[in-house]
Amino acid sequence: MKLINPLFVALVEREFKNRFLGGVLSPVWWLAQPLLMLGVYALVFGLFMRSAAPPKYGDSFVAFLAVGMWPWLAFVDSVTRSAPSLLQQSALITKTQLPRAYVPLAAVAITFALNWLALAAIVLLFKAFGLQVYASGIVFSLPAWIALFLAALGIGWIVSTAQILVRDIEGMLAPLFMLLGFVCGIQYGIETIPEQWRGVILANPFTHIVARMHETYLAGAGFAWIDLALIGGAALIAWLGYAFFRRVAPHVDDYL
Repeated sequence: MKLINPLFVALVEREFKNRFLGGVLSPVWWLAQPLLMLGVYALVFGLFMRSAAPPKYGDSFVAFLAVGMWPWLAFVDSVTRSAPSLLQQSALITKTQLPRAYVPLAAVAITFALNWLALAAIVLLFKAFGLQVYASGIVFSLPAWIALFLAALGIGWIVSTAQILVRDIEGMLAPLFMLLGFVCGIQYGIETIPEQWRGVILANPFTHIVARMHETYLAGAGFAWIDLALIGGAALIAWLGYAFFRRVAPHVDDYL
């Protein structure tokens, strides 16, 4: 599957325009949503529940939340946007030779690229305000971002075809990801979990991706061997998702 394809480039441009040229406030709202959620989480966990970042990550709970939550929101947003993508682009799919797999890929690629840039800007802003963040994390977190991207892509290929047959898939994703997000270590340090429950949290592969985000952005960690394991596991998810997509997608034209 060639990524450098004029049809794919046109699809990416169309996806970008739909997000940011659809309304006057579209760019503002795109950035405001994660910032509002960050504010709510900081208020509930930081102020009301008196949660704190683990000492090795500095004393800013907002920074701890941001570098863990923002990539997770990128993952959730990309999969959620992938679900209805084939239905939304049905006219384009049926009238051109555009490979169907490009449609979820464009949704995931745009979402991750924009959110990586947004978090990079926020990290630099935090640093300018004197918070304990490392600009080097923008680079050293890339393997964790790639792992999250590959996992989102594989799941996106699956849900985009499933949504055509079962139109309730999209509505089920939000509550599912909300629950999963609470067992990723985004709002708390793993050390604060009781020993008998810590294994449950560590069994979640996304916990380790979030942990790498914290380590690279907040503790100045560089590349590590676990990055290869995370990318390898996520690549397997992407391969399985693509295999499912290739098998099912050609048989759903009648439902588009």
